[in-house]
Amino acid sequence: MSHEKPRSPISLNRRQFLGEGARNAATAAAGVVGLSTVAAARPTSRSANETVRLGMIGVRNQGLALTRAFQETPGCQIAGICDVDASVRTRAMRELELDANSLTVTEDFRRLLDNPEIDAVVIATPDHHHAWMSALAADAGKHIYLEIPTTHTSEQGVHLQKMLANSDVIVQVGLQHRSGSHYQSAMRFLHAGELGKVAFAKAWACVPRQRLRSADSKEDASWSAEQQRLWLGPEKECPLAYADWHFQWRCMWQFGSGELGNWGVTLLDLARWGLQVELPERVTAAGGCYSLNDGRETPDTLHVQYDYADSAITWEHRQWTQRGIEGRPHGVAFYGERGTLIIDRSGWKVYDSRISAGQPASKTPEPHAQNFIDAIRHGQPVAADFETGRLSSELCHLGNQAYRNRQPISLA
Repeated sequence: MSHEKPRSPISLNRRQFLGEGARNAATAAAGVVGLSTVAAARPTSRSANETVRLGMIGVRNQGLALTRAFQETPGCQIAGICDVDASVRTRAMRELELDANSLTVTEDFRRLLDNPEIDAVVIATPDHHHAWMSALAADAGKHIYLEIPTTHTSEQGVHLQKMLANSDVIVQVGLQHRSGSHYQSAMRFLHAGELGKVAFAKAWACVPRQRLRSADSKEDASWSAEQQRLWLGPEKECPLAYADWHFQWRCMWQFGSGELGNWGVTLLDLARWGLQVELPERVTAAGGCYSLNDGRETPDTLHVQYDYADSAITWEHRQWTQRGIEGRPHGVAFYGERGTLIIDRSGWKVYDSRISAGQPASKTPEPHAQNFIDAIRHGQPVAADFETGRLSSELCHLGNQAYRNRQPISLA
């Protein structure tokens, strides 16, 4: 479903977008995905009362959950399924009870972009695909639901923001808590000053992860050379065993951003939302791979400090234990003058205060999906626009950069 307002064309300077230092990724990406093939695509305008037809790019784990949520959302229809793994596509079609004769099923996302009947795409791929897939989708006139982190690098975030500013497509970032009523009520409570001044927030995730398989055990490969090439995108090879390509890509810098890019973007967005801040003045980080010493590049233990002018946020993760801060495996705590507010997926509650306040868990995927569809059909604002997602993704990138460089980053 597209707006009637004519779109301004987007200039896809691929080398500038992907970055000069990204191992000549621009040239590789152009060869792999044929960037020029979709540049002229322009969807026709439709009535705001018509159904929004969605193409799902990546349908394993989060992508599958998102497809379920959109299936239950009035005003939209699943019109395309894309995943490079045939077994993942088959599983998604079966579990979602979709008819292959009524939609596009493909391993190549370009077919969804080239389809004029598809109005929007959901990008739930590994991190290294997010930025350039979004740029191509916008250039094809498709509205975008983009999973986090929004980009794989800070540089990509800046360039993509400029590209999207010249486009009329609507972008919703997968910060689902922004549409959850218990998260919204917690923010209203904090911003009303009920806890007095809140100058410190802590976000954390303690989620045990599996060890990597031997990099030599690649006999389980079931993908064709073309499927592997599509998954790699601008990268030339992956050092992981094929069985680890589906999830453990997060452990390698060329594909993912570690646990900070997995849980961190969401929880740091909550912390940033609560303190009403954007980017910090200084970032310091310390950590390492102390338990899962299995060849992964990203740390299994990390502490990051984000210092603002008159407040601070800290991040901690441990990938070898589920015993987290405040007795919870993951969450965010806001420490105020008159008490502490702790929030996670189960709800929020105030501690150490004369105030008794809180709210149990609310739904988040369904209202977030509905918000995206309503934004396309009726023009209402999205709950999490690209800039919101970019800023919270930038906290992830800054934390990883400070860790990798082993020195603080000053932004003041």
